[in-house]
Amino acid sequence: MKFSTLTLAFVAWFLTGIGHVVSAQDSQQTDTLFLNLKQAQECAIKYNANSKNARLDIAIAKKKIMEVTAIGLPQINAQLNYQHLFVVPELNFGGSTFLTTNLPAGTPITSDDILNNSVYLGYQPGSPIPLAVKDNLTLDITVSQLVFSGEYLVGLQASKVYYQISQQSNEKTELDLKESVSNTYSLLLVLEQTLKVLNQSYENLKSTLSEMQAMNEQGFIENTDVDQIELTTLNLENGVNSLSRQLDAARLLLKFQLGVPFDNAIVLTESLESVAGELPVESITTTKFDLKNNINYKILNTSVALADLNLKREKSTYIPSIAAFYRHQEKANQPAFDFNPKDVFGLTMNIPIFASGSRMSKVGQRRLELEKATNTRDNVANGLELEFMNVRNELISAYDKYLNDKKNIALTQRVYDKTLAKFKEGMSSSLDLTNAQNQFLTAQSNYYNAVYALIAAKNKLNKLTNRQ
Repeated sequence: MKFSTLTLAFVAWFLTGIGHVVSAQDSQQTDTLFLNLKQAQECAIKYNANSKNARLDIAIAKKKIMEVTAIGLPQINAQLNYQHLFVVPELNFGGSTFLTTNLPAGTPITSDDILNNSVYLGYQPGSPIPLAVKDNLTLDITVSQLVFSGEYLVGLQASKVYYQISQQSNEKTELDLKESVSNTYSLLLVLEQTLKVLNQSYENLKSTLSEMQAMNEQGFIENTDVDQIELTTLNLENGVNSLSRQLDAARLLLKFQLGVPFDNAIVLTESLESVAGELPVESITTTKFDLKNNINYKILNTSVALADLNLKREKSTYIPSIAAFYRHQEKANQPAFDFNPKDVFGLTMNIPIFASGSRMSKVGQRRLELEKATNTRDNVANGLELEFMNVRNELISAYDKYLNDKKNIALTQRVYDKTLAKFKEGMSSSLDLTNAQNQFLTAQSNYYNAVYALIAAKNKLNKLTNRQ
């Protein structure tokens, strides 16, 4: 059985890495999931690790907005300090002088009394005053408030844009998941249908081989004809076994994308034709591409807005910033003389004057980054327009091939049935029967690959235009 290069590459890629994923899964109770395509996509959005992380990024972005907002709100800090002084500083204002005499009270003092030391001048030293305490515990409480900062205002806007990017990234993750799940879901249906056809053909060919062996024993046909049919049967058996393994790998891939344990069984409740659906070719050919609906363009457009805010933030560093503060201090041991006031209120203005060209260089870098982001967005916009036209043409071509391959199945089925009847009557060779068999199986393979290509092209167009 032959498959398209896309199908075989898809399955081969998964087989190379599936062993690493199996060992990482937690053992859980086996369960059976009955899923149509929409339910499978919803399950992936809910349980897939990438989708979970995208939602966590949104929650982180919300916290980031709160973090940036809090910078401009009042801040209260307390500081507790213990201090031990080995030598306490002291202040001494000097002593006092006084007259001392041994004369009787009330006796007038003359100069002779001073000369003979009957009266002399005395001095009393003063007591030192400590300016601090040896051990002290100090509590400082400071309340600060940012009054004005251009950088803060721009940063607050940037945090909101960052949140918007997180939302858009989550939307992109969901679109990617829906596309990949739809492709894998369709691939699994293709492999199941193909295996069903192969098994039926294999059983029919085994029955034919038994009949041919009986006819050979009676001498009606040659050994060569029997050998040819047996060779075809063996080749078909190999195809069935190979396709069964590919089907198992595709099931594991779908479980991995859904985020469910590998032990769980999955039953697909939707048919391949239902997933393919009707294709309104006329409306598709006349549909115009709206860039604003494309998630990649949305993200790039938001990135341009973020680059513009980065430029504004650098420009805001030229503007002074103002902050207010209030501080209250309490000491466990109050010294006799304390020149530190308990309550202080003040304003701080930071005025940028000269930075040796550093700010100018940063502004220049941000301006160039904005220009670069704008160029990238415009270039991607043109690329998306081109991709839309190519995908639309690819979808129309896939639909035309799907219709033709669908007709070929009936044609090759009739050719095979007639060739088989002629072979049993001896009117055609075993080689003719083998060629008819291969032609029928090839038509079946082409049809299912055409259905898969049609679904993949529809998914690509839906993702490009953001259709749910």
